[in-house]
Amino acid sequence: MSIAGIVAADQSIILRLNTLAGRYPHFDRAIELLSQNDLKDAIFVAMFWWFWFRRGDSLTVRQTREHLLCLLCAGTGAIVVARICALTLPFRVRPRFEPSLHFAVPAGAVSDLVDWSAFPSDHAALFAAFAVGIYFISRPAGLLAMLYSLLIICLPRIYLGLHYPSDILIGLLLGVAVAYAMDAEHIRHPLAGRLLKWERSSPRGFYTGLFMVSYEYSTMFSGLRAAASAAAHAAHVF
Repeated sequence: MSIAGIVAADQSIILRLNTLAGRYPHFDRAIELLSQNDLKDAIFVAMFWWFWFRRGDSLTVRQTREHLLCLLCAGTGAIVVARICALTLPFRVRPRFEPSLHFAVPAGAVSDLVDWSAFPSDHAALFAAFAVGIYFISRPAGLLAMLYSLLIICLPRIYLGLHYPSDILIGLLLGVAVAYAMDAEHIRHPLAGRLLKWERSSPRGFYTGLFMVSYEYSTMFSGLRAAASAAAHAAHVF
């Protein structure tokens, strides 16, 4: 399919969904609140810790923790790659800010992402990588995590006009690709081995760091984003 065909398909899907906006104000508000609620992201972090402390023989525990550590690295890598793409590729206006679409913003929905390119979706990239990482540990849990990502995290962002379907699709593919690359045996063993060695030698330092990373995941790295934005503004002033 050509780029023009993808754009046409994106707009067709967006406009079909947008016919629902305003019909059920309480539903629109619920979708908006769901999109802004960090709890939906924190569920992935809870899943991470569930598997981290899952009982088993020493080999199973080690393999599980190797996958989990690579999962965190993959998620971080996926969101970094997605942001680099968004900053270097041609800017794509989010559907809700595209004048030609005459997008009807769902009741109560607000956004400050007008200056952020829609392509690709960093949410889709991050949580797809996370779901694939869980899949390496438990196929049922991984498939459930991917379904959750699609329905609870990605679909509302299309409905609210924050992304086109192709933004989500490319984000998902990016997250899957990074997760598979990071979990390759020749990467997983040395990377996770060093981190697990740190866990044995200095558990307080290791778990403090792991908690901070998992916390940032639960807030979609909002703390780091805010710090980076503040640093950028300070650098611009001086």
